Amino acid sequence: MKKILVAAIAVLIASPAFAGIQNVKVSGDIQSTFIDRQDFGLGSLYSATNAPTGQTLGTPAGLHSQDIFATQTRVRVDADLTDNVSATVRLLNERAWGTPASEAGGDGVDLDLAYVTLRSFLYSPLTLSVGRQEFIFGNGLIIGGGPNNVGVGHFNAVADDLTEIDSEDGIKAVLDYKPLTLTLFYYKEGQTLNSLRGLYDSNASSDDVFGYNVNYQLGDAYNTVLETYLFSRIEGDNYALQGPVVGGNPTAADKGDTLFVPGLRASTNPVKGLNVQGELAWQLGNHPVLDETGLSGGLPTYTNKQETEHREALAAQFLATYSLPVLEKYKPAVNASFTYVSGDKNGAQNYDGDAVKSAKVYSAWDQFDKNVNGGTIYNSIFPLSNLYIYTLGASAAPLEDVTTSFTWSSLWAANKFSAENPLEILQPNSDWTSSDVYLTPTSTNKKGLGNEYDVNLGYNYTEDVSFGVSLGWFVAGNAFADSNRGVASQAIADVRVLF
Repeated sequence: MKKILVAAIAVLIASPAFAGIQNVKVSGDIQSTFIDRQDFGLGSLYSATNAPTGQTLGTPAGLHSQDIFATQTRVRVDADLTDNVSATVRLLNERAWGTPASEAGGDGVDLDLAYVTLRSFLYSPLTLSVGRQEFIFGNGLIIGGGPNNVGVGHFNAVADDLTEIDSEDGIKAVLDYKPLTLTLFYYKEGQTLNSLRGLYDSNASSDDVFGYNVNYQLGDAYNTVLETYLFSRIEGDNYALQGPVVGGNPTAADKGDTLFVPGLRASTNPVKGLNVQGELAWQLGNHPVLDETGLSGGLPTYTNKQETEHREALAAQFLATYSLPVLEKYKPAVNASFTYVSGDKNGAQNYDGDAVKSAKVYSAWDQFDKNVNGGTIYNSIFPLSNLYIYTLGASAAPLEDVTTSFTWSSLWAANKFSAENPLEILQPNSDWTSSDVYLTPTSTNKKGLGNEYDVNLGYNYTEDVSFGVSLGWFVAGNAFADSNRGVASQAIADVRVLF
């Protein structure tokens, strides 16, 4: 801890030693967690098509049994340089206990935040922040620092859905015209050393993410807030040798991949204790499909030609929370939510470059940089695409400083699964395959993905120390074959200290 703290302060003051510092604040948190997870593969067995190298066929696939302790430590330094200039640095260490830096989940330190904030830049309503920072809009359905079910940092191959990393390198400009706030932003995603060097290989890729968000507070008796936005992602040329290629050159696997997401969001409180929120978003742009010509030596061959499908995807979300006007000392509340993200009936052709192309419309929702449903089993194993998610929950504080909650979630596929649209599930410890997914056999023409039951208990020992326990069970539905209708479970216990 002492070394991390010294490093954080050194980053701030060593280089710009000439800058005057008016005030320095040091803060952070330490969270130690016990994680027990069982059968996230839902009874699946490795087959010839999904087994990693050296894996014995017929044994359980994916995360079968996991019992680990892990610690996540963050140290943040905020320095006010002048009245309108400040700098922020946060260092992050995530590691499973006893793991060396040379292994996944090792003990390296990440630069999680490193940005400068310029207030009243050029004129008073404008605040500009430049560097590594958080980009979070609304409830995180589109952009929330995620995607929070894809491995990053030192929790990759351990429990990547529980990582604290949620920052990107970019620029954010906030124009505050109360009650209207306009945010413009740009950040770089997926930049690699080889893309910086301009090499012609599979790592030469980077994405540009940019857009705007407009927030307007009506100032009415219901505290209504309206938002509209447009988020965009333009992918670079990801050159990938996906088998023998006609002409001997790699194919630009995602050349021309563009994503534009316009949307609307609203939040209001129509009666005392009730908050209602709704969000509607579309996805437009182009989705490239590789042109497969046949097989050579058992491997697919491709021309350098790509076909393009037009994106036409849709997402909708409704949230409601109500603090019950009874037994108020126990703070009872109920909540409900509905989330829909569209799917594509020919997903296999789209992703795999099959010679049989789907229609010229790609309707599968891209989960972009979402950060929702954190801590649940279904967030770990299902991408946010081709889903209906219904949830009902209740919470209360039965004792002082103690909170409890229960949530039931039901998941259904928007489009039926088939050979053309296989059911893919993620794993929070996937490090043996570049795609981090494996295919699970399904029952034909079924949509029931399953039900999850989550129980949470929290205890605030002091204002700085808290304990938490989370128990969850996911029961697979009829979209899975009988052999894959296992029950995934998890138990997570943690202690967190703020300083």
